[in-house]
Amino acid sequence: MKDKENPAGKVAGPGFRLLEYMTAGVLLLVLGVLAWMTVAAYSPIAPGAVVSDQQVIAVNVLLVTALGLVSVVALLYTRK
Repeated sequence: MKDKENPAGKVAGPGFRLLEYMTAGVLLLVLGVLAWMTVAAYSPIAPGAVVSDQQVIAVNVLLVTALGLVSVVALLYTRK
């Protein structure tokens, strides 16, 4: 199977593909966390509606990781 080419005409390496897939996974986790926060905000009787310190730290780490990965992917994409 032939790798797809980027608009610049250079083939992306397997390391870059892995980084893209990891970034996509983290972004899907961010979407899940946003859905969870919305449900928790509008339905206080839902399980897990009470937020602990560990949950706040985990969400912040997830958001910072997503921002970092998207930034690295964008930077590497422009460098190819």
